[in-house]
Amino acid sequence: MNFETQSTLQKLENKSESSSPLGTSSRTLLITGYAFICFSFLIFMLPDWGIASEGHDPMVNFFVNYAFAALYLFILFFSPSVKIRHLVKQADYLFLFLVMGLISCFSLNRDLPIFQKSVEWLQVVLLVVSLAMMAYPLRKSLPYLLRQVLLLLLGAGLVLFTYFALYLLPFYLVGTIGAIALGIGLHIFIPACTVVLLFLALGRECRKDPSLKIGVITGMAIPIITAVVFLVMWQDGKNSIQKLLNEQQISQTQDLPRWVSLSQNLSANPIHERLIKTDLVYQAVADEFAPFQFPEKNFDELMRHDPLVILATRLLGKPNLETNERVKILESMYDARHHAQERLWSGDHLGTSNVITQAQIFPEYRLSYTEKTLTVDNHKPGSWGQEEGIYTFYLPEGSVVTSLSLWINGIEEKGYLTTQSKADTAYKTIVGVEARDPSVVHWQEGNTVSVRIFPVLPQSSRRFKIGVTSPLRQEGNELIYENIYFDGPSVQGASETIALRVENGTANLNVPASFESKQPGHYTRYSSYEQDWSVSLPVTPLSAQGFTFGGFSYQLQPHAPVLEPFQATEVYLDVNAAWTEHEWDTVWPLLKDKTVYVYANEMTRLTEANRDQLFSLLQQQTFSLFPLHHIKNPAQALVISKGTGTSPNFKDIKDSRFSANFSKTAQNRFAVRYFNIGHQLSPYGKTLRELKLLQYTQGTLSDLNQLLTKSQFPAALQDPNAVQLAESGLKIVRTVADKEIPANGPDHLMRLFAYNHLLQQIGPKYFEKEYLETHLIDEAAQANVVSPLSSLVVLEQQEDMSASGLRKARTAWATPA
Repeated sequence: MNFETQSTLQKLENKSESSSPLGTSSRTLLITGYAFICFSFLIFMLPDWGIASEGHDPMVNFFVNYAFAALYLFILFFSPSVKIRHLVKQADYLFLFLVMGLISCFSLNRDLPIFQKSVEWLQVVLLVVSLAMMAYPLRKSLPYLLRQVLLLLLGAGLVLFTYFALYLLPFYLVGTIGAIALGIGLHIFIPACTVVLLFLALGRECRKDPSLKIGVITGMAIPIITAVVFLVMWQDGKNSIQKLLNEQQISQTQDLPRWVSLSQNLSANPIHERLIKTDLVYQAVADEFAPFQFPEKNFDELMRHDPLVILATRLLGKPNLETNERVKILESMYDARHHAQERLWSGDHLGTSNVITQAQIFPEYRLSYTEKTLTVDNHKPGSWGQEEGIYTFYLPEGSVVTSLSLWINGIEEKGYLTTQSKADTAYKTIVGVEARDPSVVHWQEGNTVSVRIFPVLPQSSRRFKIGVTSPLRQEGNELIYENIYFDGPSVQGASETIALRVENGTANLNVPASFESKQPGHYTRYSSYEQDWSVSLPVTPLSAQGFTFGGFSYQLQPHAPVLEPFQATEVYLDVNAAWTEHEWDTVWPLLKDKTVYVYANEMTRLTEANRDQLFSLLQQQTFSLFPLHHIKNPAQALVISKGTGTSPNFKDIKDSRFSANFSKTAQNRFAVRYFNIGHQLSPYGKTLRELKLLQYTQGTLSDLNQLLTKSQFPAALQDPNAVQLAESGLKIVRTVADKEIPANGPDHLMRLFAYNHLLQQIGPKYFEKEYLETHLIDEAAQANVVSPLSSLVVLEQQEDMSASGLRKARTAWATPA
């Protein structure tokens, strides 16, 4: 205890407000109160810091917090210097007791939840107001300005705890009954008691010094004004949503679900985000009283308690949107597709504790093979509550998953390839019904895959590994290896070990400074997990070696796009928020001698008179889903677009009229020529490109000008036995096995060929309900690759495999070594 605090406590001892001198007992009571608060808060925070022994009962923490508060109240009750009947005069001690009571309340709330976890701003306000309540006994030693600040904070606290007291009003009867159980039910009345004490204490201070009313009134006004402003913005946001829904309803074109139109045209701001996330991420007022029950969780993001959202939903209501529509909007607007994946079990207490990245880089083949080994922990206290881990991995373009492993009883069990539907059925049956150990990896649109792991038991961990074969991206005279990053259980505090190996051992790898190299061609780093990193190396001559299997050879060859004559008769501008006014004004003069269209609910011809108005309208769209099926003459058409980071996937709109119309024409449609300004593509655009439905190229406005001026466009690769790796400037050619072709290349050549060849063959069939064909399944199985029609699954028991119709891959090398 420092000198200043001791002096303050000495002054409190000598105050004349009490009927008898406080003596040393006053100091002891205050010191005891402060010590109890510190220890109680420390105990409360242990679960958040991940400090809990195996088998620890989370209710133990609550009873310790409860014991501190009860013991302090007991001490106050029997202290001769404290007269409880003089409530306001004992506010110094009672505020300390109420702080302990609040800690105990929130500790109990973890196991008997009435509120979800508080949003960040509420946590800060609660902490600051609690500190102000703890500082109240020291008020007389504070300068006048600090006393005003103290009363300002307590005034704000009065409004906040009034909210809590009113929110808990329906629970008072339950709390009264629960008081019989060791007084636990009395916790429900702590906020109301805090309101009473704050009201009396602030009133007393203002009567003694009326000038202090400024601080109190200001403190009360700040949260009230904030709430009023929020309510006005909430209502305005609701009106905007309803207006967009009404416009979509009266639109003559309703090919897409209404949530797509809303996602396109609703501005992304914090109010709109809260409106959409209500009942998914933000706790809302229930339609009817149901103690301790929350809405069914359809979104894998921690639900939060925000008093402003509670107040808004109580007074103004929620947007007129179904739960599935909210989820789709979040996927499309906020790139939240990972959080919206279907769950069979919770994953609220999971965290990623360790990542091991092992990568082989093959400069002469311009490809890499990466294995990511992840450890996922369940931090839930106690011994009950198994959870499911879900990860989304973001792959470089053209990459394919070729292996999956799950450690079961300390042994690495490798995955088996099967159709996506069989893998999904097997996983759901075992996880949802029999609760044993499976893992599965599924292909997803937009160069992503999802991995599921089950079960992760409380206070334990699981380990899995995923293997990815990727082309190296070429930029000028350099090859770029990009880290494969992921979304999933939190990586806060996670460690990472990276081991890179350059296969020929001679290329100089340009790595971040944190990497070490103890022998040529080997690079390592041990650090905390980082998502964004890459390495580069000089371009080396291609190897003449190929890979031979099953009567075929697979060999790399350079592929420089050949420009073919092309004179576009119709040009379609796919405009969205990514376009700048400069780009619009630059493109328009290049197209004046052509027929130009934009899509604004219908194909509209662009003219000098309407172009500015249409650009202003379309630029408000956060993304675009250009309807290729509305192009009447694809062979002579050119689409000029610019990608956005977000959009729906085809899977999201599979039941729409848009999808049905697209599917009808996809089989016989010519791949339309598509120029993308820049390098970014939306998930919608990525899928179209992967499935070879676009004759795609990208570049700058200068590149576009050159193509239009010379009436040229890069020709598509027509060879059915070749696949293009555009980012690497290569193609993989399949030929009948020839002894003259050296065959010492890596099997990854076949894997990359098989994956890209599968996509090429699936193409427009992807939009049909049934596109599985035996020869496609056989090609995926032979190369052991995850694709739109094949998945890898790990099951615990041989019986599970047999019951699910799974079998081991037929090749000895099916899983990369």
